[in-house]
Amino acid sequence: MKVEVTRGGNTCFLNATLQALLSCSLVVQLFQGIKTRNIHKTGYPTLAAFVEFISEFKMPAGTISKDMNHMPPGRPFSPTMFEVVLKKFTPDVPNSISGRPRQEDAQEFLSFIMHQMHDELLKLEGQYSSNANGNGSSLVSSVEDDDWETVGPKNKSAVTRTQNFVPSQLSAIFGGQLRSVVKARGNKASATVQPFLLLHLDISHEAVATIEDALRLYSIAETLDEYRTTSGKAGVVTARKSVNLQTLPKIMILHLKRFGYGTNGSTKLHKSVRFPLELLLSRDLLLSPTTEGRKYTLISSVTHHEREASKGHYTADACYPRNQWFRFDDASVTAIGTNKPEILAGKVMSSCRHGSLLRKYNDRVWLIVEPKMVLV
Repeated sequence: MKVEVTRGGNTCFLNATLQALLSCSLVVQLFQGIKTRNIHKTGYPTLAAFVEFISEFKMPAGTISKDMNHMPPGRPFSPTMFEVVLKKFTPDVPNSISGRPRQEDAQEFLSFIMHQMHDELLKLEGQYSSNANGNGSSLVSSVEDDDWETVGPKNKSAVTRTQNFVPSQLSAIFGGQLRSVVKARGNKASATVQPFLLLHLDISHEAVATIEDALRLYSIAETLDEYRTTSGKAGVVTARKSVNLQTLPKIMILHLKRFGYGTNGSTKLHKSVRFPLELLLSRDLLLSPTTEGRKYTLISSVTHHEREASKGHYTADACYPRNQWFRFDDASVTAIGTNKPEILAGKVMSSCRHGSLLRKYNDRVWLIVEPKMVLV
């Protein structure tokens, strides 16, 4: 059921993010399962907020209709249950929901709540450990002196260091792995495997006109000048670094880096980047060319409007059953006809494995994939 979320003052970044996540069935199923647990706000503020949030979405009897355009909207409400979460996200802001003095970055908020949920889920299952400094750790990695030499593509070996998330219900949905390899003449290749919950894509290059271009650029090897080696021919040399996707997530989030920071403060890159409703990952991007499940379909997108990075407004586009798209603009919900070849989109974009073809032009995007993709 589509429900409007009211805006209490510079909270559209929160509203749009929540609506985008709500379109992911695996995320909804996760929180529906958690509802049966004894969740306290004190120890699990983010999980408790989401459980209370999805409880606001109820389907009244007799309202189920094949025509999604005529589905009655729910009662608008303010997401006050996220007050504690926002206070932790921006501790310098005294009023979290009402009267916020500034707009926040939706992608930064998405990353924040995802890591908070991951840690709280581990704590809920008794898997969250503390290090010597008393800080919690949700990552596991190999010991520095315990590097493993592995055989990669074309039977070439490399010294591999691996880091990964302690598995949680959230990382099982959004978690993937990147494998970066650095090669320097006279030295054995060094490989690093790292986890990710979302991918950050550079779109500033003039060759990037589509999301496929951005992904292609992501996998192109780059030259590292003054690379310092510690084994083999030790010293400062020129090396080559390449990055590939080793493990694909069920839902993939892509962040197109449109905001930047310089001597004049925050800036926004204004260019059109086309992205399809159905995305087939290039085999060049994957560590194994036989990797299955490399097709993703768009399910939601979050758009940043206006010219300036520090101002503006966020909206979300989300796909619901029967390929019906809705645009969520705080307390306003509008049906978007799927017969339109193009619709404006922005900061976040989502997609899943199977779906119709619909092109969007983004202002700034995330991707959620199920194996959908969310574009931020």
